[in-house]
Amino acid sequence: MEKHKGLMLIIIFLFVIQFVLGFGLNSRGEAKELRIAVITALSGAGSEWGRGILHGAELAADDVNAQGGINVGGEKYTIKLIPYDDKYTAAGGATAVHKAVFSDKVKIIIGPISSASGLAMQEVTEKNKILIIGDTWAREFLSPQKPYTFRVFMTSTQAAPGMARWAKKAFPKVKEVVAVAANDASGWSIAKDYEEAYQKGGFKVSKEFSERGTKDWFPILTRIKATSAGIIQDCAMGVGVTALLTKQTKEMGVKAVVLGGAWGDPVEFVRAAGGAEMAEGYTYPVVFDRNSKDPAVMDFIKKFRKKYGENAFIDTPDPSFYDGTNLLFAGLQKAGTVEDTDKIKEALESIEKYKGVLGEMRWGGMETYGINHQIIQHHHIAQIQKGKEVIILKAGEF
Repeated sequence: MEKHKGLMLIIIFLFVIQFVLGFGLNSRGEAKELRIAVITALSGAGSEWGRGILHGAELAADDVNAQGGINVGGEKYTIKLIPYDDKYTAAGGATAVHKAVFSDKVKIIIGPISSASGLAMQEVTEKNKILIIGDTWAREFLSPQKPYTFRVFMTSTQAAPGMARWAKKAFPKVKEVVAVAANDASGWSIAKDYEEAYQKGGFKVSKEFSERGTKDWFPILTRIKATSAGIIQDCAMGVGVTALLTKQTKEMGVKAVVLGGAWGDPVEFVRAAGGAEMAEGYTYPVVFDRNSKDPAVMDFIKKFRKKYGENAFIDTPDPSFYDGTNLLFAGLQKAGTVEDTDKIKEALESIEKYKGVLGEMRWGGMETYGINHQIIQHHHIAQIQKGKEVIILKAGEF
């Protein structure tokens, strides 16, 4: 009898140990994996911006994974990001989205930054109910007919009015503006935004289109020099390209000043422009103040430097897509599912305000796009002074 009791106690003890160890494995080592695609420009004309989308998503995923994952619907998930290079082209976006959706079976995509890529991707994502948490500046990227697409970054629709208001005050004698844009979906959309903003400010506006990667601006600048234009408004053609435009404008003695349509790496801009003197005065919109003393900003910069190096440039998409990816995670938790993209979409739409590194954000865009899938965030105006970026106007001051 005593032997049977002893045997029973041993069996019970072993069962308890097995249960405890099993529980430990389930809670610590068997979190499910949530695969999310990141489709962005890792090479090509827009790679200096495209990498920022990946960096922001990576840092947000690092935060979640460091805590053992994210709890969604009673299950724990670690985040597995799968990057794809769309080369900043429509063809690259089409290739990447087919692999992500049909081969890798993802249901959520972060990116892209290219309008051409994004519009090509939507041919697949919308009909298959794949969520896009993206950028791109094309107006047609958002519409009621594209309910599974969200944009978590400002566009020229938001930036252009502020730039036009600032320009009117900074150059009161200027009456004519030339908008210079890339000859593609992004360029056409951005040029339209800047044209409308400057016309609203009372300027006469003409437009010039060039191919991506243009290095010789002599033909276009010759035409501009023959006009009375006082402002050349770059329409987000890329840091290196715009730097060359700025340099050649000064070299040719064109009186018009070049203003930027988008953020960029000031160090790279100065280098590409041929030095601080050539880059001096270049002015552009940004959403990220790198010199801010806000604790959230300083913490983000610290994490970024630790992961990517002390000298790595923090581009504007980095914090924007850190916030955007965390906003996605909040939507997943609210939806209680990682599979049902209809529920995730509805949960994202229901988040009225979100506080991130870049401050308080909300959904908007109904008046422009017919759907509130555009993030509304503040932006500043920056200028190259003595080779460095300086915020000359804070949000709300222009």
